Amino acid sequence: MSDTLTVSTGGTTSVSTEELFGFAASLDSLAGDARDWAHQAAIARCLTEWSADAAPYGFAEAALTRARRSLDEVSDSAERLGSAVRQTADNYADSEARTRDTVGAMQAFAGFLFGAYLRNLVLGALPLLPTLALTALVLQQPPVRRALAVLGSGLAAELAEHPEVMNNPAFVHAVRGVVSAADDILMGFTGASLPMARFLGDEGIGLVGLETVASAVILLGGKHAFTATPVRTSPSGSERTVRPPRSLADAAARIPSSGAGKPQVTVETYASPTGGRSYAVYIAGTTDFGPNSDEPFDMASNLAALADSDAGSYTATLDAMERAGVQAGDPVHLFGHSQGGLVAARLAASGAFDTQSLVTFGSPSGQVPVPDSVLQVAVEHTEDLVPALGGAPLDGADGRDRTVVSRSVFDDAPPPGAESGSAHYMTEYEKTARLIDESADPRLAGLDEALAGIGAGAGVAQAFRAERVRSG
Repeated sequence: MSDTLTVSTGGTTSVSTEELFGFAASLDSLAGDARDWAHQAAIARCLTEWSADAAPYGFAEAALTRARRSLDEVSDSAERLGSAVRQTADNYADSEARTRDTVGAMQAFAGFLFGAYLRNLVLGALPLLPTLALTALVLQQPPVRRALAVLGSGLAAELAEHPEVMNNPAFVHAVRGVVSAADDILMGFTGASLPMARFLGDEGIGLVGLETVASAVILLGGKHAFTATPVRTSPSGSERTVRPPRSLADAAARIPSSGAGKPQVTVETYASPTGGRSYAVYIAGTTDFGPNSDEPFDMASNLAALADSDAGSYTATLDAMERAGVQAGDPVHLFGHSQGGLVAARLAASGAFDTQSLVTFGSPSGQVPVPDSVLQVAVEHTEDLVPALGGAPLDGADGRDRTVVSRSVFDDAPPPGAESGSAHYMTEYEKTARLIDESADPRLAGLDEALAGIGAGAGVAQAFRAERVRSG
């Protein structure tokens, strides 16, 4: 397991390791200490000159003078070197941003060409429609479906036996690229011209993007797979007295664990340091990966949340907040894992509440346009596939204030017995949260301030459980 954190800020600021900024912070500390020591040497020099009691130590005056000058030089040099380190990081950031833009443009172009190829392939296959219809009819027969299920389970078992495939950062990066280019593939498939695709896509006005693709998937899935349903939300257990989280690791540990029948949302109510009330909301990840689940935190809600549509998990969280007394405009702090982080990002983007901070763990929320006024920290593991399913993060104004903290869970390869999705487990993200608490990176200082501002004194926590209400 690696303990190295990499911090990036938005699409226009730096990407660098924690060690680099830790080195700059150490230089700043050294400069301050050297300045203090120089001041003390100057005071000692004055005492030997003007105090009769210190006259016997007059022989040290020349040495004290040299020490003061040397310490002043050390302080100035440390300050200059610290500034140079930060400037180097900024220069690297500019280069990295240009490289990312170039790679993104190449992915978009490749996606457009692939979509156009698929369109030509489909048009060329029109004479084969009777054969394709017969094939589809055969595939619906129970024996064929059972055979396909056996083949599918074999493939799943093969992937489970080789977690290094799913836990490979290169594979995760490739998936992120494909997801980011999905809108370009769609535009190419519809027959739009390349200039029109660039104008309507992420590179232009952003009218067609990941939300559009997710909406298309929902439509293709049909009403039986992705039908929106009412959600029933109710308290789970009794209220309990809590203290505000002392650290990010403390807050991460309060996110409900995913599981059938378990509560999915916890709301903590505190007296606000500025008067009134403030709230901390913790949202669990996906519980059921089937499309027709009774769980609102299912795959249907994942797609709906990506499409900024009617997600059952979003409705459940809003209901829980309302039952806990949260009103429009109240200050809230949002924490979420996986789908819970996506829901939290949508809540922050809605502007319905005075969102003070948003912290997500392993969430596909990079393209949700959260306002710059919200302190936003996304914690991601390089081997975690789920954040990649949200595509490349927003650049420019919409992503400027989104700080991403990433870590490699496996130094080289997954250890024997590791599961394919182990990098996504909340237990691993809690370890990363502890490393963030120990980090000296100045870009994470705002997170400490946000945590300190959650509440004053003891508060009340209430867990909530939500279920879909299906008719018939």
